[in-house]
Amino acid sequence: MTEPYWWYVLFVRASAEERVVQDLQRFYSAGGKFDYAFEPFCPQSEYFYRSKKAQSAGKQYRKRALFPCYVFVETNMPSDVFLREFSAFVRSSPDIVRVLRYGGSDEIALPRDERMRFEYLFKGKRCVDHSVGYIAGDSIVVLNGPLIGREGVISRIDRHNRSAVIKLEMFGGTVEAKVALEIVEKTT
Repeated sequence: MTEPYWWYVLFVRASAEERVVQDLQRFYSAGGKFDYAFEPFCPQSEYFYRSKKAQSAGKQYRKRALFPCYVFVETNMPSDVFLREFSAFVRSSPDIVRVLRYGGSDEIALPRDERMRFEYLFKGKRCVDHSVGYIAGDSIVVLNGPLIGREGVISRIDRHNRSAVIKLEMFGGTVEAKVALEIVEKTT
């Protein structure tokens, strides 16, 4: 999408993310608001799936919600238009709790620098793919994947489950997300 565009974030009930994405798409299509680009999505993350069947099929990684209970909307619709067009839908939906606001202000769009950090992790796919790295002493070195050069966001790793918890800035606070990270070697 070309600039200017924004990401709005909706807080939704547990396990309702995909339903809200579909409902938003239907509402937008039915409303005829085609002056604006509009794409609701639920960011995902790969995770290691341990089973003999998955290993034999070569599908050891599956996808899950990166931020459970959050739905993102990418659009070139300004904040005031978004609120005006979707406030009735948000209030009437049993699955949407609220539209998130930035740091107690009236701003609902994710700041551009935060959005850019997420886009770097997603690599245009709306999913954080698995990364591969190694441990050198007390440091983690990522060899490939979306965490290359972002080792500082890793707060802890779980080598057994091939995962890492990363800390990301979002709406003036810090959120944790679990992503796939395979550690192939530990050196001293």
